[in-house]
Amino acid sequence: MRILIGALLLGAAVLAVLPVLTGYTSLDGTVNARFTVIAAPIEGVVSATPPKVGTAVPEGFQLFQIRNERIARTAEAQLEADLGATRERLRALEGQAGSLSAIKNDLAARLKEYQQASITGIQQEIVIRQQRITAAQAQQVSAQADLVRKTTLGATGVVAGSSVEQARAASVAATSEQAIAKADLERLSRQLEALRKGTFVGEGRNDVPYSQQRQDEVAIQLANVQMQARAERARIQQLERQIELERDRNDRLSTAIVRVPFDGVIWRNNVVAGSNVVVGNELTRLLDCRDLFVDILVNEIDYDDIRPGAAAEVRLLGSSQIIPGTVLSVRGSSAAVEEMVLAAVPPESRGKSARIRVALEPNPMQRDFANFCQVGRSVQVRIARATKRYQFLNGVKSLWFSIS
Repeated sequence: MRILIGALLLGAAVLAVLPVLTGYTSLDGTVNARFTVIAAPIEGVVSATPPKVGTAVPEGFQLFQIRNERIARTAEAQLEADLGATRERLRALEGQAGSLSAIKNDLAARLKEYQQASITGIQQEIVIRQQRITAAQAQQVSAQADLVRKTTLGATGVVAGSSVEQARAASVAATSEQAIAKADLERLSRQLEALRKGTFVGEGRNDVPYSQQRQDEVAIQLANVQMQARAERARIQQLERQIELERDRNDRLSTAIVRVPFDGVIWRNNVVAGSNVVVGNELTRLLDCRDLFVDILVNEIDYDDIRPGAAAEVRLLGSSQIIPGTVLSVRGSSAAVEEMVLAAVPPESRGKSARIRVALEPNPMQRDFANFCQVGRSVQVRIARATKRYQFLNGVKSLWFSIS
């Protein structure tokens, strides 16, 4: 019996010491998660009461709408008025451009008729000059024959010398008349060629008629009007773009739909239907169960033996299910760890206790929206020792450092 009792006591001692030798155990763990604050994007009135606290809501679920009926649309109205005035100016310029184009076409038609008539008249004069050249050639031949005949008769004394001189003068006049007719024909030919190219030679001091000058003036005015019309079209496009942007901005400021950004559970509601809100007001708190973690306390003596990435085992208090986890961070006892977005209060540090944060692997608690994903529940956490080499020697050195 004594041996049995001794063996039991020894086994109990071994069981009590064995967990300390093989790892670190904490009984102060708390399941924790973060919540998201959904704030008002615009000012206005809430249209409906959000779901009750504890309601599971899927991603994209519409919580409510915010309507603002007091938004000022002065800028949009001014832009629309400017757009209407610009369109009226454009219509006036287009009408003016149409009138100038009609005038230009009429002047071009009149110029073409005048040019054709001038060409026809010069062609007729060329025909007349050609006939005159033919007549002048005949007169020259006749005068030349008469001069030869009278010169022969004058040498024999049959014809007086004055007659010979008159015949010579008539021959010279016929030659000159022929030369003049040829020069006039050449002038008319050059004038006809210029007319066909659009240059009116001999029309006073101008090389073009009045209709063509007027056509050039109309062309300049038409170009100016078309340039102004292009500027007005560009202005219309700019105003339409500004109106679209202003209308979109007013629409965004007049109505906003508040949706759930991820699958979660309502943690807190601060508004009801008919509540007036301003930009930035907290409307709802949504619990984020996607990344559950546990905050535990471990004696700071073991700070160097627990490193981020170490494996851990988590067991809910009162449950036998083991949930695997991974150490995320290790902080000292005096580290400031206050976080405003945590759903549960981390365990309060007592003395020299390092604060360890352990991330939980995917588990059914992440979908347990009815129980707020078990947030705030106490857990037991065990972390295996990273190495056992020189553990005894390190303990002796620590003890010697403390004594000395």
